[in-house]
Amino acid sequence: MPKESALIYGPSKGTVVRSLRSDRDLPVNLHRAREAITHVFRNTLQRYNLTDPQWRVLRILSTVHRIESADLAERSMLLGPSVSRILRDLRKRKLVVTAASKSDGRRAWHSLTPAAKRLIDRIAPEFGPVYEQLAATSATRRSRRSTHFSRGCGRP
Repeated sequence: MPKESALIYGPSKGTVVRSLRSDRDLPVNLHRAREAITHVFRNTLQRYNLTDPQWRVLRILSTVHRIESADLAERSMLLGPSVSRILRDLRKRKLVVTAASKSDGRRAWHSLTPAAKRLIDRIAPEFGPVYEQLAATSATRRSRRSTHFSRGCGRP
């Protein structure tokens, strides 16, 4: 197996591959960071029988009066087919309503039901401490990087 393939697919048995350069570790490290953060949220969401993407869709819908599927997909960073499936599941649970556009029958508008708004109001406060901790950790790291950078540039 060529070295390039080993980096993508992993080494074949008995093959030694150099460790990845740190710039190539970035995608893996970003994924690990995302998983570490979402793990905290996932435990809470499971108690309410929601997935991470469903919560993302509900949170976005909570910020708008109504939205089209394409805009919702873009804002949620989810693929269109996934958004369609999520909306279908949330409609079954009576958390989302969908209305056809009066001017264009191909378009549909999605919005939250009162039950969804109550659910969000119940769940969101549970994430407050998590968001505060993430913000504090992020601010501390930014401050350290800023200090390190200014010292490296000859600044006091």
